[in-house]
Amino acid sequence: FFSSLGSNLLNGDEICYTSKHIRKRSFMKDTFKYLDIPPVEAITVHDDFDCHSKCLENSKCHSINVAASKAADGKLWCELLSSDKYKNFTMYHVNQTSNHYFRKSPCSSFPCKNGATCVPNYDDDTFHCICKKGFSSKLCRTAVAGSCKEAYDLHNYSCLAIIFIIPVLFCYGFTQDVVARIKLPAANFMVQCHKELSGCGGGGWTPVMKIDGSKTTFHYDSNYWKNKIDYNRHAGKTGFDDQETKLPTYWNSSFDKICLGMKIGDQRRFILINKQAESLYSLIADGKYRATSLGRDTWKSLVGPEASLQNLCNKEGFNAAEYSGTSKYAHVRIGVISNELNNCAGCDSRLGFGGGGQHDDSNTCGNEAYYLADNGNKKIKAMGYIFVQ
Repeated sequence: FFSSLGSNLLNGDEICYTSKHIRKRSFMKDTFKYLDIPPVEAITVHDDFDCHSKCLENSKCHSINVAASKAADGKLWCELLSSDKYKNFTMYHVNQTSNHYFRKSPCSSFPCKNGATCVPNYDDDTFHCICKKGFSSKLCRTAVAGSCKEAYDLHNYSCLAIIFIIPVLFCYGFTQDVVARIKLPAANFMVQCHKELSGCGGGGWTPVMKIDGSKTTFHYDSNYWKNKIDYNRHAGKTGFDDQETKLPTYWNSSFDKICLGMKIGDQRRFILINKQAESLYSLIADGKYRATSLGRDTWKSLVGPEASLQNLCNKEGFNAAEYSGTSKYAHVRIGVISNELNNCAGCDSRLGFGGGGQHDDSNTCGNEAYYLADNGNKKIKAMGYIFVQ
């Protein structure tokens, strides 16, 4: 009998231990931490496992604080809490007299981004994110703003070390190029925002157009320069590829700076124009010439060492064009035209965006140069990129 009883007691101890082990696995422990929120219930228990059990029996309990050491009567104080550290991380403190246990949840891996609050659902092991202002999407990855600069300025937070949760560093805001949702009057769309562009600086750059010099979509005479109709909006979020696009930012986005880029082969080069305007549309659509003062060498830097222009005229800016009789010579919507004579009537060379005329009318972005050009005759077609800030 006693042998049988001893065997049963032994088996009972094993069952009890296994039960405690299962309950223990339902919680994760943070040593010497305390979540400072009002408890659902405050009790005394024999050990941590008893506190775990009380929490599991209470549908309102999601985490617990337990004394780190026993009192004189051999018991521990135990606080059952109705929330957790994910929702109350500002109330989570170091405390040498207590340990904190929290139930395992999908929030343990910190899936919500950009400072969002993760709200776990313990019943079905799911979660949802409460995004900070200026972010959207399921995991709050997508910035929402009127421009990439606004998104960058709004979310350029300092890195915050949340060492009371786990030794991990969270950096809120743009640490790299991101896809953002741009909200403009009558337009809401996704774009690839660029934190920094070499030659133009940082601060968040909003894409406006992408032009393939081998196509006539954005030829000088194209109505896309004169109207408020977008083209292939999807390509606004595909970065520096070869897909052409014209975005609503062409007529909706005001700016202080323009960044122009050309890609020839695998090489990208950029130049900066400091220019304030209500939109790029306001500078181009009416066809009026508006000058810039970058200088021919700066424009040539877009193409690199192969760039070539004639030495005279050097008319640069927006809607740079001249006509001689009934013939249309070199002209560009944004860029520079040049001539071998000391006038701009009959220019044979051009470098820029939205090109047309002499000598290859199909070259809509890049460099055309003939007749005593400083680096020889050239016909270079480029992929062009236009950004504003």
